[in-house]
Amino acid sequence: MDDYLDCLYRYTLDHLLLDVRLDLIDYSRWNHRQDIAWEALAKALTPEQLQLVEDYRDACCGLRDLEDRLLFQEAVSLGKWMALS
Repeated sequence: MDDYLDCLYRYTLDHLLLDVRLDLIDYSRWNHRQDIAWEALAKALTPEQLQLVEDYRDACCGLRDLEDRLLFQEAVSLGKWMALS
């Protein structure tokens, strides 16, 4: 992703929660559910098991970030193409 797209992507992410179309109640509920699930894992697992889960979670988050960036880049490319057509 070039500098312009990276800047646009970061701006979009930074302002995502300010979007009135986003269902903040649903977002808040899912975020809370995730926190509760993580706390339950932290209590149930040994430190070694928890480290394995954290490593897996980091890998998933890294992949998800890359997928989001690629999707964003393709969406912007499609928008440019549609504007020029």
